[in-house]
Amino acid sequence: MSQVTLNGGESGFATTKIDALLGWARKYSLFQYPFITACCGMEFMALASPRFDVARFGAEAPRFSPRQSDLLWVVGTISQRQAPALRRVYE
Repeated sequence: MSQVTLNGGESGFATTKIDALLGWARKYSLFQYPFITACCGMEFMALASPRFDVARFGAEAPRFSPRQSDLLWVVGTISQRQAPALRRVYE
């Protein structure tokens, strides 16, 4: 975060407030990780479209790294070969 300089050369107050606001937004946002297989990916894309608008629930942009996400979506059929990979992502 870049420093914001206020009148008189003081810095820090506005930056602190912006950091607090961003922290609050991250705390109450739901970051999702989609594990999508087969044709169910089309249904997931429809869910994320403006018609159903999952953004109003705080889950707008999916994260494509399990470390950055709070929610794991398992969309589609999971085969025996995919099960170990899904378990590894979950853990």
